[in-house]
Amino acid sequence: MFVLLVGGLGLFVGLGLALLAELVPDNGGGGQSPTHCRSCETHLPAKALSPFRLQATQCPNCGSAVPASRLATMLVTAVVFALSAGVVGARWQLIPILLFAASLIALSVVDVVRYRLPDRLTFPSFAISLAVLTALSATSGEGDHILRAVITALGYGFVMLVFNIIMPAGLAFGDVKLSLLLGLFLGWVAGNGIDAARLVIWALLLGNILGILSGVLVGMGRRIFGNDFLPDPDFPPPDDGSFLPLMKTAFPFGPALALSAFAIVVFSGQLITGGILA
Repeated sequence: MFVLLVGGLGLFVGLGLALLAELVPDNGGGGQSPTHCRSCETHLPAKALSPFRLQATQCPNCGSAVPASRLATMLVTAVVFALSAGVVGARWQLIPILLFAASLIALSVVDVVRYRLPDRLTFPSFAISLAVLTALSATSGEGDHILRAVITALGYGFVMLVFNIIMPAGLAFGDVKLSLLLGLFLGWVAGNGIDAARLVIWALLLGNILGILSGVLVGMGRRIFGNDFLPDPDFPPPDDGSFLPLMKTAFPFGPALALSAFAIVVFSGQLITGGILA
């Protein structure tokens, strides 16, 4: 029953996250908000953005497909919340885990649609998470986890920054800033510094595997459904309608990093001993 209640809560939270993803400003210039058509920038009517729409509709101006992203966000959030409740249980640690999930889902939705991770969503997510982790951990006698969480966040961010400098075309700077949030929770659930480093390495390895798989799936999806499948707003498809090689397909990497880190955090109790979820 508890799992079902948390999953039901996820439906309502998911709708809020979808609306937040649509409304958050993006000063980086990447893509249009889902409230606007990706092709002609026409403002979409409310019926085209209904949370209960199962299939894509068409832009009333240019006829381009409008994805049903709100319902997908609601369902994903419900499933993730229910899974988290089932693994973590009715403990105080579930509160920051659900906050982590909500932050990552909102960021992932924006990244999938706009190929951007806006600072106006990434940095507030980090600040709110740090405040919640500090307050709950301190009142529960787990305050020593906070310093390790901050150090891990900085360490993960530094590693990703090095990757960004080495291959900027393969890893965007938005992913570097996202890694601060990921490292914060990876360090928080760890029992010591060695476990924190181990969790970061596992998250990186899993994230890269999921990233490669995501790129292949996006490339295959464009071949099956056309170049309008998860298009990159900054790089339109070739005019002749051809497709890029699968391994050169541009795709948002943030969701892969987010999913890998969240999975490692939630199942950290099974991966390490002495962690906060053990």
